[in-house]
Amino acid sequence: MSAASDDNVRLADDVRLAAVVPGYVLDHDSPAGLFTRLQRVVIFLEMLQVEAVREFDISFRDFVILATLRKEAPPHALPVSQIADYVIRPMGSISHAVDRVERKGLVRRETPTDDRRKVIVTLTAEGHALADQALTAYNGIRERVFARLSGDELGVIDDSVSMLLDALEADHWEQVDEHR
Repeated sequence: MSAASDDNVRLADDVRLAAVVPGYVLDHDSPAGLFTRLQRVVIFLEMLQVEAVREFDISFRDFVILATLRKEAPPHALPVSQIADYVIRPMGSISHAVDRVERKGLVRRETPTDDRRKVIVTLTAEGHALADQALTAYNGIRERVFARLSGDELGVIDDSVSMLLDALEADHWEQVDEHR
């Protein structure tokens, strides 16, 4: 696609956006506008996440557990507590999600004999195959979206989002420490 064609697509997207979103939401000078735009990003990401796993009869939260285990070295296993830490979810939420994927035969729970308090979640062969298929679908969607941006634009976004994530994480842990 040519630069002029890219500009035309972006202009059409801007016109469509202006027709459905009040101007104050798009106000680039307002910190509140930034948070509103970030919330819109979250909404679009959630829609893409649903699209990515729709054909696999799992939720995106289920996918995150499977993908997290799939990325681990064989035997593709982690303690439940570590999964919760990785995906920034409370233990109760992760336990319910593990229940769902376990009922579908995608993972199995094991209790080590040396520490009965610990629960290890291991990807089954069926879970491994489904994780690979869902990861392929998710990567395709991500590539489809990122194709709309140049390498330089992606670099700027990545740097900026990384800084914001650092600030959010620092705030999160400060709040957690204050409430202990």
